[in-house]
Amino acid sequence: MLHTNSKTTLASAKCGDKLRVLHICPDCPHCLRLRELGFHDRILVKKVADGTAIICVIMGTRIALGRELCEHIEVERIAA
Repeated sequence: MLHTNSKTTLASAKCGDKLRVLHICPDCPHCLRLRELGFHDRILVKKVADGTAIICVIMGTRIALGRELCEHIEVERIAA
């Protein structure tokens, strides 16, 4: 059986992708702030810009996040 250990994070997802959050790091104090902003498992996110800051749309609101913080958000691509 072949196992794939590669995880897609918000930082590595492509711009324009519609995504679903699968997991956010439970132990990181910075991830608590993500939850306060509305990020949680199964929420839909669209990544709209990828630069020094990653800009995404969540619940109709644009949010800019640091790349390092986006490494803590595991996502999956969903059909358009």
